[in-house]
Amino acid sequence: MKKSFLAVAVSTFIGNLAYAEGLQLEEVVVTAQKRAQSLQDVPIAISAFTSSDLDRINTATLADLQYATPNLTVSPNGRSNSSIGIRGVSDFSRNPGYDNRVGVYVDGLFVGRSAAANQATLDLERIEVLRGPQGTLFGKNTVAGAISLTTKAPTDDVYGFVKAEIGNYSRQSVTAMLNTPLSDNLFAKVMVNDTQRDGYVKNLFTGDDLNGLDDQSIRVQLRYQNETTNATLSVDRDERKAPFHGREVLVNSPAYAPNPYEVRFDEPQRQDIELEGFSLVVNHELNNGMTFSSLTGYRKTDFKNNAEEDYTDSQVITSPYSRVTSALGEVSEHTSQEFRWVSAGSDTLDYTMGLYYFDQTNESDSSAALLGGVVGVSVPAKVDVNSYAAYLHGNVQLSEKLQFTGGVRYTYEKKDVVFNITDTTGMFLNASYTDDFSTDDISPKLGLNYFVSDDTMLYASYGRGFKSGGWNVDFVSTLEQLAFGDESVNSAELGIKTTLWDGRARVNVAYFDAQYDDFQVRQFVELSNGGTVATLTNAGEVSSSGVEADIEVLLSDYLTLWATYGYTDSAFDSFKNGGGAGIDFDGNKLADAPETSYSIALEARLPVAGGEVVAQLDYNYRDDFYTNANNAAINSVESYDLSNARVGYEPSSGVWSVHAWVKNLTDNDDIIYASRSFLGLPRGTYMEPRMTGLTLRYNFGQ
Repeated sequence: MKKSFLAVAVSTFIGNLAYAEGLQLEEVVVTAQKRAQSLQDVPIAISAFTSSDLDRINTATLADLQYATPNLTVSPNGRSNSSIGIRGVSDFSRNPGYDNRVGVYVDGLFVGRSAAANQATLDLERIEVLRGPQGTLFGKNTVAGAISLTTKAPTDDVYGFVKAEIGNYSRQSVTAMLNTPLSDNLFAKVMVNDTQRDGYVKNLFTGDDLNGLDDQSIRVQLRYQNETTNATLSVDRDERKAPFHGREVLVNSPAYAPNPYEVRFDEPQRQDIELEGFSLVVNHELNNGMTFSSLTGYRKTDFKNNAEEDYTDSQVITSPYSRVTSALGEVSEHTSQEFRWVSAGSDTLDYTMGLYYFDQTNESDSSAALLGGVVGVSVPAKVDVNSYAAYLHGNVQLSEKLQFTGGVRYTYEKKDVVFNITDTTGMFLNASYTDDFSTDDISPKLGLNYFVSDDTMLYASYGRGFKSGGWNVDFVSTLEQLAFGDESVNSAELGIKTTLWDGRARVNVAYFDAQYDDFQVRQFVELSNGGTVATLTNAGEVSSSGVEADIEVLLSDYLTLWATYGYTDSAFDSFKNGGGAGIDFDGNKLADAPETSYSIALEARLPVAGGEVVAQLDYNYRDDFYTNANNAAINSVESYDLSNARVGYEPSSGVWSVHAWVKNLTDNDDIIYASRSFLGLPRGTYMEPRMTGLTLRYNFGQ
């Protein structure tokens, strides 16, 4: 499959170049440096996806972009714990005292905890995936990278659309959007979505279907605009509620998981997430051409996770425990305020400076029950965060071809915690704990950009990122290592961005080398009694280096090729006592860090009956990797691949369109995540089975 598809792609590429004269790729505009710029002029490794790209890839959430982005991973840790990684460095905010490493932003505002990170991709203008530390312009939660989503703002036209989907597993989805002016200067937009799907995992004990979808979302926007000022108020809510089993399938267990997508659970499995918030973004052009912006935001994330931990229907199993269940829950609220000044466009100098304030409260109430609830452990916790920052970033044209990029961000942060653990199992402890600390950081960025021609830029940059410390307010057996310290990264990047063949091809390649100090490691360590305990420590030193490429080529009037390649070598240079006293993990690979990944996609557009027939096929490959710093066989995932297809018709009027699609075309049932459970049992997640669907869209007013 791999060789034949690649061979066809390469031969098609060579054979069609001669017919592509006069074609040009459309310019992609990004705001990675807080101003509108061409993707090819920004000295950062970025994968940018326009609204048409999102339709082409058939994205529903951010997770669908991982195979189309070099060195991006979104591990299936359940819907409430999306682990996002970039360049071999990943994690998720499992408990209130720990932050994720990849920041996700919507319209410039941070969305918060991992439960909110895997955003729905509804009615977006574009998504930008910024790889590598983004400490200067984006802040402390971006030591691995940042993902920025930009919604389509309301305009002065009356238009909208209705999109309906049907598919296997009784999939039904409806999305509707209406944009309308309310006056000469005030415009409104409403977008709603409802998605339902039966589960594809059968619980043989209860007859229930798990891993279904029951999602509803709404976003309302008001935009005011005059000659010098525009202001957009956005209010949104997203609910995701369905029986969901996460990654809890026993591996090699004919009695309890006889086939892929079959389990035997006697306890309810459910993950419920509620996301809501509002933002007010005001941009005002000053008399000197500078733009002043105010970004005000509020976000709330509420998730609950009820799960069985022994993964059987037996009241008594072969471990010392029976009927082990867990209930995880967290409510996180934060407000943020940013003031930003962006200079007017200039051929010699541009700069951005700003002030930032962030106030967050994370409160959890998690527990585990054994022996049907006879004994158990409860770990309620509350963490408050106050963060202040000031930053300056700019580009100076040193000569006609040479440009200097520089910036710096200062961050001051204060945290405090209240933690209680109540245990009747004898595995953990009974204790109360309070603490607070403050920290600060200076994150600079330096770079040189050389414009070889109008079509080619070479760049070299150095940047620093910062992630504050916290507390492992989890199922712990000691308070000695509850607190952990700050993490920092120093990263170098060399890149080339070039447009070839008279604008028909875009090739962006980057080499990176990142060195992490006091790297924060979250893992499950085995106890002598056969159970596990959640630990979170500063490991020492980690290095991550590699290369990545983004390619897009117009092969002919009718055929377009996309390709990505990512190689990452990420490992612990030093992790003393990582597996306990005297057990070092020096040289071990980082979790969720496949060494090699690549993708290739072809789209054909053929004129038929006053419109276009569009057909796409993509192939994606991911190398083997570990899911735990111990690199044990029980935590290893074999390499796997994934193919998708899409075909449809789009009339030239643009009034309607119809597309049929298939995800997991070959119906692979590979295990894409493997780990050791709380009781030491081997568990894994299978790739979603083949999903098929038909999408109908009707546009009006355009």
